[in-house]
Amino acid sequence: MKVKAFTLIELLVVIAIIAILAAILFPVFAQAKLAAKKTADLSNIKQISLALFMYAADNDDLSPADDEENHYEWFEPLQAYVKNEGVFRTPAYTHRPDASETDYALNRIFVRSASLTGFSEPTRQITIALKDEEETHEDDYQPWPHDGVSWDDLTTYIDDEGEDAFEERLEKRPFNGGANFGFLDGHAKFYKWERTLEGQLPGLHNIDRVYRPD
Repeated sequence: MKVKAFTLIELLVVIAIIAILAAILFPVFAQAKLAAKKTADLSNIKQISLALFMYAADNDDLSPADDEENHYEWFEPLQAYVKNEGVFRTPAYTHRPDASETDYALNRIFVRSASLTGFSEPTRQITIALKDEEETHEDDYQPWPHDGVSWDDLTTYIDDEGEDAFEERLEKRPFNGGANFGFLDGHAKFYKWERTLEGQLPGLHNIDRVYRPD
């Protein structure tokens, strides 16, 4: 009885086909995984944005106030509204033990009890952004020039220590060249970083050019 078997050439052809299919499919799987992370991150930001909105509704239209002296951060009072600490963690990052309790940065306009109805275009005013993965302890960012005058020069958007408190604190392109942002009316949306700066600087980060020095 003759036993049928693959020839070496047939095996090599099969291996070559598998290798070609893998080369085609692996990037597709990677993109699908990244898209899933982007969607989960968008959901997180939307929930935090809505929590900020609900907090203000219960507190005379005001956003939370940081108390740096007592290490009380803006996200702590919002946890009662989202009831899930995991919402403050993005799937885009591998979390380190020394990281803070949130991967998101609050626009500093809203860190010290700002009125949420005092803005001209709440649907275009960014409140929440993904912070830079390396900025483990900075939970807000400053969208105004340090001198309150040089609005069209982003190099002046620094803090009291002379560090960039705007661009360097945010993760600008974690998902396909852009990032998710939360807005003052409670919605969240994906934007390319450059689009958030359209119009007069700093764009959607401070549409009314509010100056709130420390």
